[in-house]
Amino acid sequence: MWPFSSNPDGGDADAGDAKIKRAQRLWSQGTRHLEKRRPEKAVESFEQAYEIEPSRLEGRLNMGAALFLAKRPEDALGHLKYVLAIEPGNTIALLNLAATYDALGDTENSIQTLEKLVVGRPNWADANYNLAVAYMKQDRADEATAALRRELTINPKHDAARTLLNELHLRLPSSSRSQESGVRSQENAEEN
Repeated sequence: MWPFSSNPDGGDADAGDAKIKRAQRLWSQGTRHLEKRRPEKAVESFEQAYEIEPSRLEGRLNMGAALFLAKRPEDALGHLKYVLAIEPGNTIALLNLAATYDALGDTENSIQTLEKLVVGRPNWADANYNLAVAYMKQDRADEATAALRRELTINPKHDAARTLLNELHLRLPSSSRSQESGVRSQENAEEN
């Protein structure tokens, strides 16, 4: 004789389905909190969902972002690396990982992550700008200038990139500015 449950396994499958549905609700709830700029609340929901369903890629990505925004970059790191281990070219994970490294004071890894992003997605908005900011933290003015110019080629209306390029240009020693100006004059002459 079968047990009274409609499931011959004694209802375990129903319990598993209920757990998955609960996890989905929690992931969704966390995402809504994140969209409303409540990262601490998002983390609470994501942590509960993670306990039930730890391998959900989108959930781990959002959890990493929420942890970063909740000023817990050391906790965000593992979740973002998990996503990138499965999807190495995930643009959002790369951006968030670069920001996380930066928050942890690891500018070199932040730069390497942004360089990987720019190679994979050269036209991604703000990627070159973020890379330029990171280069400037290491006083790599030439590389920052090149990254800002790429950003302005992609998005000529990027005011922050234009402002930063102007500031960087003003910081250059006058001999570098005149050399750079001379190169631009030669380029303009060759174009005409």
